[in-house]
Amino acid sequence: MTGPAVTAPCRALIGGFGRPGMRDLDFGRQIVEYLQHLEWPEGVVVEDLSCSAPLVLHRLQELRPAKVLFVGAVARDLDPPATLRRYRVDLAPLEPQRVHRSIEESVMGLVDIDHTLAMARHWGALPVDTVVIEVEPAEVSFGLGFTEELGACLDVIVDKVREELADVAHGAGQAPDFAVDDFAVDDVEVRGSGCIRRTDVDEVVAPSEALNDLLNYGRDHAHARLQVHRAPALVDGGRSGIPGVVFAGHVRPWGVFVERGSDWFDVVPLEPGMVGIVIGNVPGRGVEAASAMSDLRVAVRASVVVDGTNPVRLLGHLDRLAQTTGMGRQAQLLYLTLRPATGDLRYANAGSCPPLLLNDGVPDGCFLELTGGAPVGAPSAERQERAVSLTSGATLLLFSEGLVQSRTVPRDVGMDRLRRAASSAPYELDDLCDHVLMSCSARRDHDICLLGVRLLASAVDDPTKRASRCVY
Repeated sequence: MTGPAVTAPCRALIGGFGRPGMRDLDFGRQIVEYLQHLEWPEGVVVEDLSCSAPLVLHRLQELRPAKVLFVGAVARDLDPPATLRRYRVDLAPLEPQRVHRSIEESVMGLVDIDHTLAMARHWGALPVDTVVIEVEPAEVSFGLGFTEELGACLDVIVDKVREELADVAHGAGQAPDFAVDDFAVDDVEVRGSGCIRRTDVDEVVAPSEALNDLLNYGRDHAHARLQVHRAPALVDGGRSGIPGVVFAGHVRPWGVFVERGSDWFDVVPLEPGMVGIVIGNVPGRGVEAASAMSDLRVAVRASVVVDGTNPVRLLGHLDRLAQTTGMGRQAQLLYLTLRPATGDLRYANAGSCPPLLLNDGVPDGCFLELTGGAPVGAPSAERQERAVSLTSGATLLLFSEGLVQSRTVPRDVGMDRLRRAASSAPYELDDLCDHVLMSCSARRDHDICLLGVRLLASAVDDPTKRASRCVY
């Protein structure tokens, strides 16, 4: 459960529930991780609530949000897989036995939306405006990564979350009405939840000593848990140690419960005055893809030791390795060498996206021409080297396809969006990369890797020596 400091009153809390290692049942955590990278109005908190109900109860009492929106996958066996259900939570007290059962199962470590709602309702931690958006899972066995059926629901869920939060964006005090026909579940009895139908209850369950212990546990440990989740997930930048060039980068894994994804960049010092740069990604997602990425990254570094100054030969080593052992097969990779003192840039491509060049001579930027579109290990791959000269102040943006392409965004549309975002971005390299990432990743459904490379000074600063091989 994350818990960033909230300086303004919490106007809305978006909380995701997931069960790590349980395939589709972990989908709620992935949704929240996605939502955390989007922009929200002030006072909107987006958190992973995949923890025991007492901890969530403590967090709700701490934030006191005006609106609560829970998202996740819940197996109710009432609808086909990938069916979306949206309902407003009835705040009437539950039967005592339901509250007791929720407490007992929470003590045993079960993370469950229904148990959390039961306890939060009983102790009055939920606002009147509390809504649940849940999806029926397709696969609930042990494993990492959610199914394609749920992946296809992502955009719809994000749209519904935005719709629920529209009133927050406009400063209203109540959630917008939604059509029952959209989900047709307001009159459905959801088994085990007690979230929809009102029940008249005379008996009130008094807090037990065991529950008080749990609440104290949540209070004592919440801060430590929040600090852990605030830590950066992956690389925030790279430095080559070579004068005249700086780097800023982001890697954003997506889709499974792993700290690393399938995309990476690397910066490797070569002979004096030269640096090798690589950006790549392996197919797939999850632990398997992350492991394959790590192996390929090591293989690239090993090849750099042998032929790091020759991009074509380096890709040739990787092709033979993939054909012989299968390591890195079908990976997309771009390898470049840069000599900052002269601005000389050489590169070879194995199916990667073309870098975007920004400098004074090309106000809107242009994409460098690439050849050799076959991925690593392709039997008929013909690698060719390209060379351009960069001028002082030139900036290259290297990126994986996750930044510009998704199920709903074709690559050409995404690349045009990238170029427009980069042309209007702040000058500072870190700020430029932040702006591009925020502008281009709103609909991402895969890992993203972005690396900015800026030439600070060159011995030859000739305006005629500009990149001449631009696609458009």
